[in-house]
Amino acid sequence: MIELKGLTKRYAGKSVVDDISLTLEDGEFGVLIGPSGCGKSTTLKMINRLIPASGGQILLNGDDVADLPVEQLRRRIGYAIQSTGLFPHWDVARNIATVPQLLKWPKSRIDDRVDELMALFHLDPAEFRGKYPHQLSGGQAQRVGVARALAADPEVLLMDEPFGAVDPLTREVLQAEMKRVHQQTGKTIVFVTHDMDEALSLATRIALLNQGRLVQYDRPIELMVEPADDFVREFIGQADLGLKLLSRRWVHQYQREARLQQTETLDSLHAHGWLIDDQGRPSALAGARLDDADAITRVKPEWIATPEMSMKEALSRMVWYRVMVLPVVDDAGKLIGEVGMQGVMGMQDEPEGALS
Repeated sequence: MIELKGLTKRYAGKSVVDDISLTLEDGEFGVLIGPSGCGKSTTLKMINRLIPASGGQILLNGDDVADLPVEQLRRRIGYAIQSTGLFPHWDVARNIATVPQLLKWPKSRIDDRVDELMALFHLDPAEFRGKYPHQLSGGQAQRVGVARALAADPEVLLMDEPFGAVDPLTREVLQAEMKRVHQQTGKTIVFVTHDMDEALSLATRIALLNQGRLVQYDRPIELMVEPADDFVREFIGQADLGLKLLSRRWVHQYQREARLQQTETLDSLHAHGWLIDDQGRPSALAGARLDDADAITRVKPEWIATPEMSMKEALSRMVWYRVMVLPVVDDAGKLIGEVGMQGVMGMQDEPEGALS
């Protein structure tokens, strides 16, 4: 979908982007990251020609962006920025509809698209359609900004540090929302950040830049386990590398069959086994506490795992609730397996599909 060939940008004879070449396939989530001044935002802005390139070539789905009329190019590319850029005198619905209105879509089509995107970003149209930007929280405004960027169904979405101005809790929620939206829409996304944890959480491909040059372009797992040099190793950070690895591995890759106890009472539970209710949901577990191997533990909603949960989050729940295993449940809450400390510790052996 996007190909950069020897992309270069010079100011006063100095290269701020120096001969970058990379390819991002259709539907991938690419992250540009690096220290301040490394050229990541400049690279992003050259893709939609907000900044003209000094050299090299940018292809969008095979088309050279330099040959496209700028209006046509920007209709094919959505753009979301840190400050959202919402028009303060327009309500949420009109802000989202900005580009479709410029394209002269029929009103009914615009209304349907606005409602569709508001639902996608968990913004109730009945509550938010008529609100103005000053009436929104930072997270809500950012959702509206991304929805506006997607309104005309562009081929590519560019995002320039979109979550950098929100608090850590809101940022984590927005990251989860962005992963969900990416999975549901299949859009090709190019995302700029300075936060390695954010990059590892979101990306299918990461481009690490330094002083205008591309140092390494890889999938997140490969970036961590096979860093190109000491700069990459130091930028990723070694102190919590194990936890970073766990953030890119999923419960479904390590879950095993749960052992059920054929009993209806807590008192008769023994050894290691699960007690389930009449709907197949886990209710208690024997022999799994870190501090008491004989204890019977009632299942709490807070430490239930799902197949799509990261192993980092699963491990965190095990440690916090002091249990050796977690129940893995489906969308209906039915027990479908378990995941435990033993699985976490066995992660030196890469399971099939871990490098995803």
